[in-house]
Amino acid sequence: MKEKRSKCLFAIIFILFSVTIGTISQASEIDFSVKAILPENQRSKEISYFDLRVVPGKTQTISVELTNETEEEVVVYASANSAITNDNGIVDYSYKDTKKDSSAVFAFSEIAKIPKEIILPKKSNKIIDCVIEIPQDAFDGYVLGGLYFEQKENEEEKSQGALAVGNRFSYVVGVLLSETDKEVKPELALNKVKTTQINGNNAVIMNIQNKKTAMIKTLQMDAKLYYEDEAKPRYENHQESLTMAPNTNFNYKIDLKDQPFVAGDYTVKIKANDGYKDWTWEKTFKIKEKEAKKFNATAINLPPEQKNQFPWTLIIGISAGILAVILGIIYYFNQKMKKEQKIQQEKYEELQKSMDKPKE
Repeated sequence: MKEKRSKCLFAIIFILFSVTIGTISQASEIDFSVKAILPENQRSKEISYFDLRVVPGKTQTISVELTNETEEEVVVYASANSAITNDNGIVDYSYKDTKKDSSAVFAFSEIAKIPKEIILPKKSNKIIDCVIEIPQDAFDGYVLGGLYFEQKENEEEKSQGALAVGNRFSYVVGVLLSETDKEVKPELALNKVKTTQINGNNAVIMNIQNKKTAMIKTLQMDAKLYYEDEAKPRYENHQESLTMAPNTNFNYKIDLKDQPFVAGDYTVKIKANDGYKDWTWEKTFKIKEKEAKKFNATAINLPPEQKNQFPWTLIIGISAGILAVILGIIYYFNQKMKKEQKIQQEKYEELQKSMDKPKE
């Protein structure tokens, strides 16, 4: 039952992401389609993506069928991409040349090779092979990737520039590799916490890493941001039903929305749960006045008075310091003058006594 449930969850994830990616303006504009040809070592014939039981050191060849049903030739760009977890907390197969996570021994894009450009004549089918060189060293858990196919834009789309982006089409066929049935449990870690801007909005991001060859199918995240010694969080974010690919990381964010950055010391408290285990982290960091001013000046959703906010805190602090120094100097010279006056008074009194003394 547990194995069936796990397969169902994987199927749901791949159904979500092994379909057309991008905006389709009209169904008739789709110029090609992709179908996986499932091999003998496919673990389940009831799914449309590759779920393969592979052997260390062996070469695995998988094939897909591309179909062009139009009256025009179609050029398709192809790539074998490693699965990543994007910053929306979604497993994504559409990025080429991604940097391998520090926890990964190898990535799907390193071991899989597919032709980069495919020409489909009009009204034709073509079988395309992807060759996967399985490493010699055995692994438990999963390696996740996808075969990504994107239609080359035509001359009309090039002339339209940015307006043609919505007419670009791509397909992804997921590829899940495993060697054993040994269960590998996720291990989450909090890496960096930093200030940034996302689409012109001030935000604090926390890099969350899945260090194991395990898929996280239902991740729940809760993050709260505290200013100085305040007991109530100033900002927070709670999300459910996130996913993470094996050996990947993503930036979980707390959006400040229409609020400016305020300089000072902060503490971020984070809780995560994958349905089986809880993780908690706490990290302190500092936002400097210069950093806050820089981000506030370029934030798109702040009113003008907050963008150009005069740094009163800094000015007041400097003024208080200067005033303290001036008062200190005045106090020092005042005490010195009193001491000199006392000495002079004592000398005068001594001289007066000597003058008043009767002569013999």
